[in-house]
Amino acid sequence: MFGPVRVVLALRKNPQLGSLAAIVAVSALFAATPFVIPAVALEYSVSIGRSGLLSAAQVGGFALAAFLAGRHLRTHRAYLIGGALATSALNLLSAFAPTFEILLVLRVLAGGAAGLLVWLAWSKAMQSSGALRDVASAGPVTVLVSAPILAYAAAEGGPSAVYILLAVISLPPAVLPADYVGYRTKRSGLSPSRSNVVLLLALGLGTLAGSSLFVFGGAIGINVGLSTFVVSLGFSGNALAGLIAARRTAGDRPEAIWILGTAVCAALVAFGGNAVLFLVGLTLWGFFFWMATPTILRSIASWSLAPDERVGDAQSSMALGRALGPAIGSVLVAEGSYGAVGAMAVVGLLVSAFTVLGVGIYRRDRLPPHERGV
Repeated sequence: MFGPVRVVLALRKNPQLGSLAAIVAVSALFAATPFVIPAVALEYSVSIGRSGLLSAAQVGGFALAAFLAGRHLRTHRAYLIGGALATSALNLLSAFAPTFEILLVLRVLAGGAAGLLVWLAWSKAMQSSGALRDVASAGPVTVLVSAPILAYAAAEGGPSAVYILLAVISLPPAVLPADYVGYRTKRSGLSPSRSNVVLLLALGLGTLAGSSLFVFGGAIGINVGLSTFVVSLGFSGNALAGLIAARRTAGDRPEAIWILGTAVCAALVAFGGNAVLFLVGLTLWGFFFWMATPTILRSIASWSLAPDERVGDAQSSMALGRALGPAIGSVLVAEGSYGAVGAMAVVGLLVSAFTVLGVGIYRRDRLPPHERGV
């Protein structure tokens, strides 16, 4: 009977609730993309390919902000408050953008504010495995709950309704508790690990390949005969599968195997040709992605002398991939055909998987830089 009360009290005492709320806000922002792209195309009378540039613009700002934050900032709650307020304001302005070009500019800025929020949350999460699982789980939980709501808002109210909803969701990180006291304030320098650079490139390539196809998931689902609501349930299934994977302890996961699984899922989404294969591929995509990504991020941090900086690098590398992917996908999508972008996604994910496998083999009998006294 007192279970809900205990949950509320635990949340109120959680010093990282603000960070988790930041992940929720950013996850909802990106979860809206597959539903916003068709809605914006209709609202502003642009092609579906051009509308896909919204994702590139948004994630481009995200990538730049995450990279610069890792290089030049120290974690502080003031950045969390400022990032949350800026994200909310820019989402609200996007709801009333008079032209598609102005909307693109606003999404670049909103992506930048979101990049700051995610860098803060992941930098803090790297301090403990429990915090890492919490942050990794917050994204899939958000998509699970928000996908049907965002899909309904896009279908009934167009992109304006979606952006107003995102503006509201972005406010809680500014008022909820977040403890950044005690985190490293003196930079010790990056590690000289070349294998970390290779992993960063693999992360970027994998996210580029996957996002080039994933952002058109809503349109592909409609093409195979599904309603917008059923497609949204597919994205919720993707998030639920991702949550199951993210809540698992890190252990000794074979990251490359899970990236290969993501490639198979991309093939099902792009080339399955029917509703069942599309939904199976979309759902399992979340599981495979979240089995691999947190462990790769932990591996990067463990081989760096400045984990928060490398987290910023990793987030910006992935974000850069998410920015370039939809831009390339927009060029490859022609008259409702997704074959070319599907092929690129599958090949890119395969290359990423074998690159990560190669790094794992290289590191098998070696020690991290800090254990070698570098």
